[in-house]
Amino acid sequence: MAQLDQTHPSNPSKEITVDLKELIGLLWGGRKLIILITSVIAVCTMVYALSLTNYYRSEAIMSLMVTDQQSIGLARIGSLASFAGINLKSEGTKGAMIVNTINSRAFLKHLLSFDDVLPSIVAAESYDSESKKLVFDPDIYDATNKEWLEGEPNYLLAYENYRSILTVQFQDSRNIIYLDVEHISPVFAQELLTLIIREADNAIRERDVKRANEALEYLTSALARTALTEIRTSITMLMRKELEQKMRGGISSNFVINVIDPPYIPIYKSKPIRSYICLIGAFFGVVIGILWVVVRHFYALTQIKQTSTP
Repeated sequence: MAQLDQTHPSNPSKEITVDLKELIGLLWGGRKLIILITSVIAVCTMVYALSLTNYYRSEAIMSLMVTDQQSIGLARIGSLASFAGINLKSEGTKGAMIVNTINSRAFLKHLLSFDDVLPSIVAAESYDSESKKLVFDPDIYDATNKEWLEGEPNYLLAYENYRSILTVQFQDSRNIIYLDVEHISPVFAQELLTLIIREADNAIRERDVKRANEALEYLTSALARTALTEIRTSITMLMRKELEQKMRGGISSNFVINVIDPPYIPIYKSKPIRSYICLIGAFFGVVIGILWVVVRHFYALTQIKQTSTP
């Protein structure tokens, strides 16, 4: 057994150590090439990172205004309210309604009716920090005459750009809505976010006031047709609720959205993170350099073996 062990020695740790030393020696010998490849890729990555356009994010935090103080007293007439199209527990669904409204194509179409919104979303090329104005792509939009060179793009085409710069989230547990807009212009990001909040609130206002008018018409007709005192009292309570809804829609500047943290003009860019991009480029440069040295070495060994083989 002792002779067999001497004839066929087996020491994996020793073999691994020898291979590792050989690899380290190989990499050390090719260090100049690795440094050169890493430097070239790092410089190219740095140039690419510097060429990227800065984006700025404006954010806002909102809560929902809860005004349904009569829900307890109206709970017993819920069936009658449902016939009139009245939702006595509508506050719990307002958050999802606002989010869906802001994300809808119809809402974007409404926003595009305001000046410079469509070209700022579709045709923006760069941002002049000194004049604080957007520079538009001259091949798409003539900013001087406010004309589209190839025809005004359809709002459906602008919808993809709109969704890419907009983020809206609703936390039901806290009754909070987070909204932000990211754009190459910090000024436009703040202006668009302000416009979205105002018009979303107005859209919910118009819908609720319209529904209140329809409910009042139905309740007025139902009140004239019934003589039962209890039903008349219930109808009167519902009518009072809808009248309050109409009144609030007419005098309140904020109908359902209460802005906690208003939109602001951001100072610092949100992306790109150039240092992160440069680090990734340098890392891949090292990896590519090592692979190049190792592959070149083994390719050379293969060529030598093929040459020496008769």
